[in-house]
Amino acid sequence: MLPKKIYQRKTALKYENTLITGPKRVGKTFLVFDFLKTFKGKYKYIDFSDFREKDFDFSDADLVIYDNYDFSQPIPPITTFVISDKNIEIEDFKKIELKGLDFEEFFAFEHTTNINHCFDKFLRLGNFPRIFQEEYFRDEYLRETFELLPYNKEILSFFFTHIGEKFTLYQIYQILKKHNKLSKDSFYKITNDLLENRIIYEVNKFDSPKSPKKFFAYNFAFKNIMTNKKNILHTFENIIFLELNEKEVYYKDTLSFYIPEKELGILVLPFANEEVVEEKLKKVSDVKKVEIITISNEFEIENKKFEVEVIPFWRWRFAE
Repeated sequence: MLPKKIYQRKTALKYENTLITGPKRVGKTFLVFDFLKTFKGKYKYIDFSDFREKDFDFSDADLVIYDNYDFSQPIPPITTFVISDKNIEIEDFKKIELKGLDFEEFFAFEHTTNINHCFDKFLRLGNFPRIFQEEYFRDEYLRETFELLPYNKEILSFFFTHIGEKFTLYQIYQILKKHNKLSKDSFYKITNDLLENRIIYEVNKFDSPKSPKKFFAYNFAFKNIMTNKKNILHTFENIIFLELNEKEVYYKDTLSFYIPEKELGILVLPFANEEVVEEKLKKVSDVKKVEIITISNEFEIENKKFEVEVIPFWRWRFAE
C-alpha cells in the first residue's frame, strides 16, 4: 500500500531499467512510490532485507522493484527498479544517485511563504524527506538513522561531529586509535566505504592533495546529535557544499570553496559585515568572481581585482 502523502522530488523515474542508489533515508523508495502513483500496470515489490520467504514468480508483473538489493537473485528480464544503499553499478541500467532534499525541495515541501522561517527549520531538522511524513522528534529520528548505518560508530561519529574541519586521514586515525581498538587497514577501508557510498564527502585543498581535507556529511543535522558544541559556520558550509552539485570542488586557505572550471571562489560567512568581508577579500587571488554567502545579510562591495557578490543563502539558492 502506497503512503497517503508523497512529495514529488526534482528527480523522477521513467518506465525503464533504473538503479537508484544513495544513503539511508534520502528518499529512494519514496521516489519509486511517486512513480507508482500514476503507473497503470502490475508491479511486484521485493525487499531483500526482509528475511521472510519471497516469491520470485514475475510472470504476471509489468514492473519489478528490488529494494535493498544484494545480488543474491538475478534481475528478471522485465523492467526493473533496483534500490540500494550502496553505490553499486549494474550494466545497462540507468543510474540515479539520490541525495537528501536540497533547500528548494525542502521549501516546496514546507508549503510556506516565510523563507527565513523555512531556512531555520532546514538548519535544525536536516534534509531527510521523511520528516514531512513522520511525527518523529528530530533527534530521535536522526539517532535511529545513525544506528541503522552499517559502519563503525566511532569513525562515523567523528566525521559527523567534525564536519567542515580540516584533517588528514592519518590524523583522524591517530585520534581514534587512542580510545578504540582499530587497525590502520580497518580504518582506511571503512573510511573508503563511507566515501564511496556517499555517507561522507571529502574536499581537497586546491593543488595540494596531501594537505588536510575538509569532510562533510550527507545530512548536516547529524552533528546536532553528536555534540553540544555548535558551530554554525561548519554546518552552513556543509549545507552549501551539498547545494553546489559540482564535479570538482576544492578549498583554499582564503576560500571556503573553489571551483576551478568557473574560476569561482565561495566564502561562507553566516553573519558577514562589510569590514569582515573587505578584510577576507584582501587575501583572495586568481579568481574571476567571489560569491560571499550569508544567512541573511546583503550589501555591495567594490573590488577592482574580481567581481564580488554578497548574497543571502536563499537568494543564492534560487538565483539559478
